[in-house]
Amino acid sequence: MKQTLIKILIVGFCSFFAISACVDPFAVGDDFLEKAPGVDVNIDTVFTHAEYTRNFLWSAYGQLYCTYTSGNMMNGAPIDVLSDSYHCYVSWGGPKQSYYPGLLTENAQDTEDGNFQGKFSYSTKGGLDSDAGGRVSIYETVRKCWQLIENIDRVPDMPDLEKSRIRGEAYTIMASRYFDAFRNFGGLCLARKAYGVGENFESGRATAKETVEFIDSLIVCAINEPGFIWNIDNADIGQWSGRLTRASARALRAKVWMFAASPLFNSSQPYMEYTADKITEFTNIEHVWFGGEDPSLWNRCLEYCNDFFRDNEQNGNYYQLIQPATQDEAGYRQAYRNAYRYRNNESRHEKIFDVHPTQYLSDAVTDGVRDNRWGWGWPGFALDCYRQGGAVPTNELMECFGMQDGRVFPYEDIYGPGNNPDGIDIFANRDPRLYETMLVPRQSLPAGMDYAGYAYADTWVGGAMYYDQNNFGDAASDDAASGYRKFKWMLDYTNDRMNDQFIGVSYIRLAEMYLIRAEALAETGNFAGALEDLHVVRSRVGLGRLETMNPQLRLTSNKENLINEILRERNCEIGAECGDRLYDMVRRKRQDLFTKTLHEIRVYRLDANGNRLTDGDQRWDPSTPWPKFEYEKPAIVNGARRWWEPNFWTNKWYLDPVSRIEVQKKYGLTQNPGW
Repeated sequence: MKQTLIKILIVGFCSFFAISACVDPFAVGDDFLEKAPGVDVNIDTVFTHAEYTRNFLWSAYGQLYCTYTSGNMMNGAPIDVLSDSYHCYVSWGGPKQSYYPGLLTENAQDTEDGNFQGKFSYSTKGGLDSDAGGRVSIYETVRKCWQLIENIDRVPDMPDLEKSRIRGEAYTIMASRYFDAFRNFGGLCLARKAYGVGENFESGRATAKETVEFIDSLIVCAINEPGFIWNIDNADIGQWSGRLTRASARALRAKVWMFAASPLFNSSQPYMEYTADKITEFTNIEHVWFGGEDPSLWNRCLEYCNDFFRDNEQNGNYYQLIQPATQDEAGYRQAYRNAYRYRNNESRHEKIFDVHPTQYLSDAVTDGVRDNRWGWGWPGFALDCYRQGGAVPTNELMECFGMQDGRVFPYEDIYGPGNNPDGIDIFANRDPRLYETMLVPRQSLPAGMDYAGYAYADTWVGGAMYYDQNNFGDAASDDAASGYRKFKWMLDYTNDRMNDQFIGVSYIRLAEMYLIRAEALAETGNFAGALEDLHVVRSRVGLGRLETMNPQLRLTSNKENLINEILRERNCEIGAECGDRLYDMVRRKRQDLFTKTLHEIRVYRLDANGNRLTDGDQRWDPSTPWPKFEYEKPAIVNGARRWWEPNFWTNKWYLDPVSRIEVQKKYGLTQNPGW
């Protein structure tokens, strides 16, 4: 039975080449590998020619985690819908079948029909690349990376520096895949080499502490490779944007230790104990707990942040925050959009570690324009899922964004009949990232920021863009079922917007590095430094200083409030990019956020007498004054989460269950507490 894990660590070359055969030339950027006829080869063939070896590396790149590929979505829903920011409304979505009703089981990750209900899989089964619809075991990627590392010196026609570079890339890919699993399960089975046929895996599941140190050791190996370059030269970036660099490894190291230093594992008590009736040979608390609280882990996180910024400075500050061309909403939003949505090019270098939604370009051309939704543009599967209500913004996400002057959202008591006597427009003068994240009622949209040609947005009850109005031309859609429509990534869904440039989904970008360092500074007592890093990120979109505009929060002295504001800023800046809001709630053990009932929005237009207009067509005529409103925030009932019910929540939900199928194979896996 111990050889079960080994099978995934030693086989699969033919399946790889059936998907991605060797071609020449090859590029990771705009000229990315197009699907070519497969050939059957073995390990000796792979390492007899440089092009074969490179293509074997590209196949590992194709297995990097991206929350927007079908294999990584929960049957049509990204993992963001388990946070407080988005909600899944589609009946067939994995969250509505497993997490929301509290029915997640130990085998939810491993259904064979593609109806994946768990947010991540521990399965050691091989699978298709995620862009083909299947889930890939991390151990398949680990196997490829170890085989590259151990065999690349055999390649006769590859320079030594390129071999070193590929080793650095392989170590970083492998570390990222282990990190993906670590933040879902805790301690992992650690493969320290490529296992041979018949060679048993004896180590079993490592402790949480051993796992994070192992991930760190892989990153150190990458950093120490002399051929692992800091950044892609501008002359090559059009072709190679997306290749990992030493900067990627440095940034990943800081992110790994931010998670490790957080209270989930690093606490005086485990997040959950095993009950007496569940203690068996398949349980071990050290697999999900460091055994105590060690504040020095935040010092390690801070050290690795500083290592990144020091190396970036020594390399000419290659990675920089994209700045606005104009100091207005249009300029702020475009700078933010360029940062989160588009890949690096000659003039923008914010993405440090990015992944791409799918591996192959589409051949479809309409009116002379390539249809990139299924290629390196936005994947059509994710687009269709969003249109059907797979991930719809909540009112809690709206309130997360503050005001343009830097104040936090000040209108908590404005909801309900008669609670807006002054006719306040709660959507006016907000953090520009709100408007880039979701569609809200707006009188005037900046040029170039219109919505499907409309220079305004009348999303109130009865307005043209309200979800009951056949969903703005799409009666089959629930994409605005909460009263909000997602805008980030999707923009206005029109093909000219969807295909305007190639997309790169950030695993880590420079803005997050400032926010990781801000959290580490706050945890180590340097509140002023943390606030400065927050300001660097917030000033990109013109926001006033957080501590100055919110004196009631006492951010220069109140650590708890400062940490909360850092988490809020992370949600505003990097929300819906790599599932970070959910993982922030997990690593910080935010039961209060998981169990808080989430809400929709209803915006009611008022007549001249201050009465709600609820009947008939309330579309806005731009020749008339902008109306006044009242607001309601009804609780979500379509897919209400059992976590919100009194006494239902247990801390077992912080980590997913390990597949029972895998535990019963008896190669050393244990089950997480509560499952």
